[in-house]
Amino acid sequence: MNKITSLVSLALLANINTTLADYPVHQGSDNQSSRVQNQAISALEEEILWLKEETFVSTATKTLEDISKSGATVSVITAADLKNMGARNLMDALKRIPGLGISTNNVGMPSIEVRGVRTDYSEKVLFLINGHATNNNLVNGGALSSYHNFIIDDIKRVEIVRGPGSALYGANAFVAVINIITKSSSDINGTEVTLGTGSYKTKKLNIQFGNQFDQLELASNLNIYDTEGFKGDVESDAILQSGKTNFWHQRYDFGFNMNYDDLSLNGKYLKRQSGPYLGANSALNDDSEQEYIEYFLEFGYDHAIASHVNFSTKLYLDHFQFDNLWEIFPEGFTDAGGTTYAEGLLLRSPIEHEKLGVEFQIDYQLSNQHKLLLGLMAEHQSQYNVELWTNGGSGPLQNISAVANWNGSHNRDIHAFYAQDIWDANDELRVILGARYDHYDDFGDTLNPRASLTWEMIENYNLIATYGSAFRAPTFGELYNINNPSILGNPDVQPEEIETYELAITGEINKKTSFRVTGFHNNITDLIDDTPSAAAVIVSGNVGKLKVYGIEAELNSRLSGGSTFAINGTFQNPKNDLTKERAPNISRQKFNASFNYRHSRYLAAYAGLSHQGELTRSSGDPRPKVSSHTTLDLAVNLKDISDHWDITASIYNFFDKVYVDASPFGVMNSDYPKPGRSFMLEAIYKL
Repeated sequence: MNKITSLVSLALLANINTTLADYPVHQGSDNQSSRVQNQAISALEEEILWLKEETFVSTATKTLEDISKSGATVSVITAADLKNMGARNLMDALKRIPGLGISTNNVGMPSIEVRGVRTDYSEKVLFLINGHATNNNLVNGGALSSYHNFIIDDIKRVEIVRGPGSALYGANAFVAVINIITKSSSDINGTEVTLGTGSYKTKKLNIQFGNQFDQLELASNLNIYDTEGFKGDVESDAILQSGKTNFWHQRYDFGFNMNYDDLSLNGKYLKRQSGPYLGANSALNDDSEQEYIEYFLEFGYDHAIASHVNFSTKLYLDHFQFDNLWEIFPEGFTDAGGTTYAEGLLLRSPIEHEKLGVEFQIDYQLSNQHKLLLGLMAEHQSQYNVELWTNGGSGPLQNISAVANWNGSHNRDIHAFYAQDIWDANDELRVILGARYDHYDDFGDTLNPRASLTWEMIENYNLIATYGSAFRAPTFGELYNINNPSILGNPDVQPEEIETYELAITGEINKKTSFRVTGFHNNITDLIDDTPSAAAVIVSGNVGKLKVYGIEAELNSRLSGGSTFAINGTFQNPKNDLTKERAPNISRQKFNASFNYRHSRYLAAYAGLSHQGELTRSSGDPRPKVSSHTTLDLAVNLKDISDHWDITASIYNFFDKVYVDASPFGVMNSDYPKPGRSFMLEAIYKL
């Protein structure tokens, strides 16, 4: 971190005069001049922080590197960004990143689309918390069952790497790696209490603590959240009912990180309960309840063996479980066969997952121009306590696991080795080469390379060419689901694979304005999807191919006085490579613009505009296209009120735009409704 501060300070020295010039000292009283000078100093401190957080990233290479030389497409969201936009959770910020899109599935969880690739469980995106993988739901591979509304209070920064990341991270780093870096003791430096209230009877309490006791550094965060949730209108669900969605939500979240010399201990516990939104069968109901519990502990050791060699290791345990009660059909429903479910058809499906692993890494600085990284990883995954309960349409729930369970106990062992070479051929040319070999005891081996070349063709203007491949391991659901009338597992399913080519131009128009234009091509093979079998039963299989061509463009500028402006757009064309048809429910174009006006160190106002183009349907779907929509979000921040208080107020979807997310063909007649205008007010008290 000292290296970062030194580099930032040097970079800033050349810019101090320009920055202070943005705050001219007007003639007036000494007090007035002092206030103006204090504002200038505050702005300078903010710019130092901005340069430090925006310039250096670690997720792209697993080492600390200048973002312009990371050889990847990286976006950074800082704590200040989140506060400025009045973000209520991480998804509010991710939707503004070029190449990304956020939509809703039938049980109310968000699905993250990256560069034209979208699935309900977002299992092709790897989520990290301080570098720790959180894709612990082994039955579907995603991380958002627990973390879809990750609180922003504990976030220091988020690094989003678009493109394949399996060369360093293995499975699930298919189209993106999103690393959430939480606040340390020095970032908090005391105690902060946040109280929030808003639309849908939303209530929030967050308590942060950070301090240093001699060599021991401790940071912790406790969050309690409760909301009745948005009640969206549904004209016709899977069984032709009309009514409103039901997605009440309660969450309890505790996280901590401790550091003592070269040792560290990090952990997180989260429990959430919620309503069904629509439910597992996309049928409106009021008796379903989702319950998820997840926690992890990670012990780390990081030591400089010599001035040019660093050794690190981590030992970790992850636990994930859900116990969901689904009302498949509501009370009194009669199916096509004439069966009436007097008390509704209820299913309960508890399950538990665990991961136990160890990883070793060596960073070897061969010279000032050459860095080598080597790593080993071993992990054991297990699925157990799988049960199925049902009431059969009337009476109490009965455990039928012995005769008709939906999955079973399964295990998986993974061993991996990875290597990366970062070489600066000269001051203008950097080459990064890397690869990772993974062995899975259930399906075999996979090797995923990555290569990038960064050429500074003109001072501060870079041309970046990148190639990478990645894989997504089949989930325990895709392999082993049984007794399911909709789809069965297939033990012969192989991993999905992707190859991505990128060509980007980045540049600094001036000291405060930068741009990036990136062209990309995704070639995905062995997509896991539903396929008919000889017995006329739908099973999982490697039956899909997808190609996506696209371009992302973004411009970021810091204006005089500390205000900021950003604009980005994405055009993409995803096509089924077998049918040559455009992939359904994916927008071809997206656009974001944001402006944060810094009136003073005490007051700032934010406006964020988001546009999504229309969505086409799949072939055979008679419903009209989903119309394009544009929404506006507003926020105001009052800082350092009476030296203790900060207040943030936000209005999302200011113009109360009515819009929907597309539902898949054959699931239900209506689409998934999205929230209208909503309000949130938060007050932070600093002890």
